[in-house]
Amino acid sequence: MNIRRATPTDAAAWDNYVAQHAEATPYHKFGWGIACEQAYQQSMHYLLAEDTNGNLIGVLPAIDFKRPLKAGHLVALPFCDTGFALADSQDIKTALLSHLNEQSDYRDLRQEPADTNTLSPGQKVILRLPLPDSSEALLSQFKSKLRSQIRKAEKNGLTMKMADNFTQHKALLGDFYDVYKQNMRQLASPVHSRRWFERILANYDDGARVCVVYTGDLAIGAGIVLINGQMAAIPWASTLSQHNRLAPNMLLYWSLLANVTDNGQRMFDFGRSSFGEGTYKFKTQWGAVPYALHWHDGATPELAAAVETGPPGTVRQLAETIWPRLPLGLTVSMGSAIRRYISL
Repeated sequence: MNIRRATPTDAAAWDNYVAQHAEATPYHKFGWGIACEQAYQQSMHYLLAEDTNGNLIGVLPAIDFKRPLKAGHLVALPFCDTGFALADSQDIKTALLSHLNEQSDYRDLRQEPADTNTLSPGQKVILRLPLPDSSEALLSQFKSKLRSQIRKAEKNGLTMKMADNFTQHKALLGDFYDVYKQNMRQLASPVHSRRWFERILANYDDGARVCVVYTGDLAIGAGIVLINGQMAAIPWASTLSQHNRLAPNMLLYWSLLANVTDNGQRMFDFGRSSFGEGTYKFKTQWGAVPYALHWHDGATPELAAAVETGPPGTVRQLAETIWPRLPLGLTVSMGSAIRRYISL
């Protein structure tokens, strides 16, 4: 077995391996690393394992993550929830992981649904929904209350636009980013740069969906879904809170769920939530079930389960008070300048 750094010429073989691996997520695709380099100048450190015949038998995507005034360290993977190794066997996976050190961040995921009786309040989990053969079958399996909420958005006159290739993505990106940046200011969270989304969509192309929800001509909800094989994941979804009474989030999620179901995906990853809290309840109403995240954080390796680290409580509270009051343009320029150095 030979383990080496992947190069751009390995991209097609890498993506073919990832597309066929049962545990792979959309974040494992080669394009995620390319976007990290193109948008944020964070260098790829993608490792692959080959057998004696040169066949690909395992991959480990990682980024040599750099921050100002700090030594770089490997993160598998930044800007998303997971980034674990994929391999034909546990021995190959172990060999790939031996190339990480104690300072590396490694974001693993238990592959079986969690027993909710074993989860602690606030513990970070991924929520996933198995998808049937058609959107019609998916709609029929929802509870009547959920179906009525979807219809509420339609009765309120909301409409949506969907893009499924890069040419179409570019037409909706402005509206997506307008909703996203307003929502992130309200959440007191620094935004990704617009270039980050441009590079993600360019590298994923027809493996991405952009959906925007409108009231009249005004964009009030937006999301991006990424696809790999039979799995779809939604890393970014936003709505404008002043319009939430119109239920744009219901139309947004239903439109994306229906699209990927009819496209042949059989699992939908709703992303990370804290067990028992608001976003967790929103996702479980669709039928999603939790999978436990297990992260090794190089700064705090003793953590047994995934938690979100950040500034001390007082600093965070101050930011949450001040940030939403700042001019939108300032939050975008400041946020996009520092977001490249925040690995989550």
